[in-house]
Amino acid sequence: MSGVVPPEPPDAPEAPQPPAGAGLPADFETRMPDDLDVKHCYRHPQRETGVSCSNCGRPICHECMIPAPVGFRCPECVKEQGGRSSRAKVVTRGQIRSRWGAAGGAMSGGAPVTKILIGINVALFVAELLFGAVGIMGGGSTSVLVDMGALVPAYVAVKHEYWRLFTAMWLHGGLLHVAFNMYALYIGGSYLEMIAGKGKYLAIYLVAGVAGNVAVYVLAAPISVTIGASTAIFGIFGALFTYSLHNRDSAVGRALQSMGTVILINLVITFVIPGISWQGHVGGLLGGVLAVEALTWFGRRDLRGPWAARDAALLAAIIAIMVVAAVWRTANFPLS
Repeated sequence: MSGVVPPEPPDAPEAPQPPAGAGLPADFETRMPDDLDVKHCYRHPQRETGVSCSNCGRPICHECMIPAPVGFRCPECVKEQGGRSSRAKVVTRGQIRSRWGAAGGAMSGGAPVTKILIGINVALFVAELLFGAVGIMGGGSTSVLVDMGALVPAYVAVKHEYWRLFTAMWLHGGLLHVAFNMYALYIGGSYLEMIAGKGKYLAIYLVAGVAGNVAVYVLAAPISVTIGASTAIFGIFGALFTYSLHNRDSAVGRALQSMGTVILINLVITFVIPGISWQGHVGGLLGGVLAVEALTWFGRRDLRGPWAARDAALLAAIIAIMVVAAVWRTANFPLS
């Protein structure tokens, strides 16, 4: 054999690369859709995220992600389960849709507090009918209605029956009155309960309802008779509107942009139609706005976040303002 090394064979030519998108259907869209609904962290609404809690489905940002055996969990779920090592609570898809879905899902499967509030109002209206305080289409005995808890400013000032500031929000003057109020409570209350959670929603409802009646006590005629859940319902409207302002870039905030128009229309009706307490409606509206500002720390915190001592302190400050207003009215009440 000779020592001559045979030349190496030439490199094989590279196979041509298929063009981008080859093998995909002709109508396959590779661009990101323009109308993609970006989620925002439920605790930090200004942060966009593509991650959701593997337990409850809430969107969470990098700061709120807590590693779990499967995916990530939000701080609330970890707290409810007693720590990272606890067994996960099973949440079904139906429960997630009920909490975070559209209004139809929330109203059909969720909003238990709203349903209870409606049940209480309807039950008390039936009691009014049975005792003769009202008739189906109005009328009835005003004295019986007052005995059941209607708000009469003179009774509060002279007899110190301050409980009327609370009881008046559960009574109604006729079938149409209770029907319209309960429909508004069903729609608006279900939305707010979905956003705020049961505890904070109930707090907003009660604070707004009493705030409206305090406004009636301070501003209305001494012998006027005021009833109705509309003080609390206007508070719900104000709460939803305030939430939409603080979360205007989120999907829920955009869905609630029309609340300003709803409030304006109802205020026009309030001042145009005689017999409607504008004091109660305006007072309830302001009560709902202030309650949401307190629970969100003036927009710096998500409404559905866990309760904190600061939440209770700010709500207590609102209640203190109402107490001062009622005491001032009593001290300066016109007795003649």
